[in-house]
Amino acid sequence: MKCVICQKNIVGPYYTDYWENHVCAGHYETGEVQMCSSCGALTLKSEQMQLSDGRHLCNSCVQQVISRPDQVAKIKKLVLSRLIDEGVRFQDRHLDSVPIDIMSAREISELRGHPLSIKNKGVTRTRRVTSFGGKLFGMKPKMLHHIYILDYLIKIEFAGTLAHEIMHVWQNENQIKLAPPQSEGLCNLGAWLAFTTISSVKAPYFMKLLQENPDPVYGDGFRYVHSLFEKYGWEELLRMAKNRKL
Repeated sequence: MKCVICQKNIVGPYYTDYWENHVCAGHYETGEVQMCSSCGALTLKSEQMQLSDGRHLCNSCVQQVISRPDQVAKIKKLVLSRLIDEGVRFQDRHLDSVPIDIMSAREISELRGHPLSIKNKGVTRTRRVTSFGGKLFGMKPKMLHHIYILDYLIKIEFAGTLAHEIMHVWQNENQIKLAPPQSEGLCNLGAWLAFTTISSVKAPYFMKLLQENPDPVYGDGFRYVHSLFEKYGWEELLRMAKNRKL
């Protein structure tokens, strides 16, 4: 077994990533090699893009970063189409009125009111607006949403994050109040669906991260909701959410 960095046969301790790249322990422990913050590949730090928030992106991921409005629109169309096919419905069918802005990790943390964390890849803000006439005639308030997504995400990662946030939009529109594990688990099931929709060799890696996430809210919540999905399917799962029976 050879080290992908020095090309020498590995003797002693070593590290291996998801992609079966093996590196001598010394390369990693001295910081010469870093794990890509997106795909988890072990590559030379000197050949990575280093972001101000502490993330490191390998060359492969740098080439796949989503940054342009046309890229966002294309991913949105793919993700939303799949969710709609599964029975997820909105006041604005195609969410044309919902802005999607790409933000820095610091801006995301400020929106969430949480400390800076690169684990926070998205946030959704919803406000209810009722006109004077609407109040007078007892009309339901209109929901206005705004989705914010972390910058420097690659296509498959962006798609999963967007699907997660769109499921928050769905919960907000239906005024569904679930416990955090069920709420975030349902949103992560949306991300799972996106990972099975977008063609990418890196999709299995992100699905594995969802499956093995140790977090009691995002990880345990996903595994619980996914088990219900496997048992009942999407339509029944959405009905259970609406009836607060998740």
